[in-house]
Amino acid sequence: MKKITRLILLLSLVFTATGCDSDSPYSSYHANFIFDGNIHPYIQARSFGQFICVKQGANIGQYKVTDALGNTQTVNVSQIHLQQGKFYYGLGGLIIGTPSMGDGTLWAYDWACPECDLARCRVEIDYTTGHATCPRCNAKYDLNSSGIAIEGNARPLWRYRVFDNGSEVIIQN
Repeated sequence: MKKITRLILLLSLVFTATGCDSDSPYSSYHANFIFDGNIHPYIQARSFGQFICVKQGANIGQYKVTDALGNTQTVNVSQIHLQQGKFYYGLGGLIIGTPSMGDGTLWAYDWACPECDLARCRVEIDYTTGHATCPRCNAKYDLNSSGIAIEGNARPLWRYRVFDNGSEVIIQN
């Protein structure tokens, strides 16, 4: 009888623990990115319906940012931020922006498709509609609606926590 009771307790603990994780919208991939939200191109992310993308650069201390018009540039991490710690960009990079309808809060998603779960499998963003499509599995996501899948049977884009004090923005998990 004790063995059955222990087995039931163990199974209920396992199901409870896994149930909590599967409902979380936040990614388990490591993110740590800091930027000044009041300068170009980051200020674009504060405009309703606008999104920018950030991924690791070719060299240490660099990253690449794609603005809301689709233009990409390489940026050097400031010495202050380098001293504070290494930047991490989730699995495939970060999509940062403000949904077209809402309270003006910045959101951050992982640039990688959550269904394919591959760093190289980044969603392609239509900057005019705020939709993102995976070129591999064809899932389509709405960045303006919590990153939900609007085509295909896919989970929503992974999210990251955003801390915004009005000037400096920190994306972490």
